[in-house]
Amino acid sequence: MVKAKLDKIKMNKAPGADLVGTRKLIELADEISYTVADLFNKSLCSRDVPQDWKLANVMPIFKKGKKSSSANCRPVLLV
Repeated sequence: MVKAKLDKIKMNKAPGADLVGTRKLIELADEISYTVADLFNKSLCSRDVPQDWKLANVMPIFKKGKKSSSANCRPVLLV
């Protein structure tokens, strides 16, 4: 599932907060997908989330419809 998501990344997207470019993610999808999935699953099973995953500055951005409904907003990570 992780590899499938990595294969669908668009090449023209900007790198994330970790500064890893999309080209590298696509080229290394075979090598890193198992490790990323294993890390995530172990974290969920042990209920121990790395501290870096907890630190995020996420703000809701209004999309359309009623502003009072949270379903009409999308979360955006501010770096």
